[in-house]
Amino acid sequence: MNQFFHTGALAAALCTLFAPAGTASAAPDDSTDRITETRVVDARAQRVRLDGAIDLRLRQGAVPSLVITGEKRLMSSITTEQEGDTLTIGSEARGVRALTRGNSVRAELTLPSLREVSSESIGWTDVSGFSGDELELSLEGAGSMKVNCHYRLVSASLGGVGSMNLQGVVSEGVELALRGAGYATLGGSAKWLQANLGGLGGLDAQHFQVDSVTLDLNGLGNATVMARHSATLRLSGLGSVTVYGKPPNRNVSVDGLGKISWK
Repeated sequence: MNQFFHTGALAAALCTLFAPAGTASAAPDDSTDRITETRVVDARAQRVRLDGAIDLRLRQGAVPSLVITGEKRLMSSITTEQEGDTLTIGSEARGVRALTRGNSVRAELTLPSLREVSSESIGWTDVSGFSGDELELSLEGAGSMKVNCHYRLVSASLGGVGSMNLQGVVSEGVELALRGAGYATLGGSAKWLQANLGGLGGLDAQHFQVDSVTLDLNGLGNATVMARHSATLRLSGLGSVTVYGKPPNRNVSVDGLGKISWK
């Protein structure tokens, strides 16, 4: 899925600078004046919170590490702080200009385990390689998030105009809440999917194979889902739903001008 670089500005919270953590580990590039810093993080970190104009690549690995690369003039505005199992990465930079080529700040984070990723960044977030019992995902604003992990239960929330792409999902169930004008794409398989769509948000889960789907659509958005056995659909707006898989058990409630198509 294409990464989105949306217009507009997103309010970025100013986090406490973890001063002892930043040490330059590479000489700046004369052409772009970019440098690399290594920040301190330990294996307790299982929750990641991202804020501001930062791109994040998050991978699973036995040894925790955090490396940040960006323009020298911007690096002092990048804050990292770990409190218990929560790592917060923040930036004072705002707006799309902060993410233009040569100006973007990228964080490369490796953690042994992961339970939560929460982003209010206007950049992209890419997460892969993790597995476990439960994973909580949250994306607000105009950024994008791509996740390829295996968890028994996944809870995802998308607000604003951002995009969320969950691929390679193999789980028992997925809970999804969409607000605003964001767009979510799901791929993989699970026993069930529960989705709540409000506002202008859209959902493409045609290639997410589930036994049962429960969908509440109460806005103007559209949804495409796949269900093998049962589908419970409640529409109370102008949005439309397309259901693939021809599930034999269907429970439908329509209160408004919404439409349902079965394929």
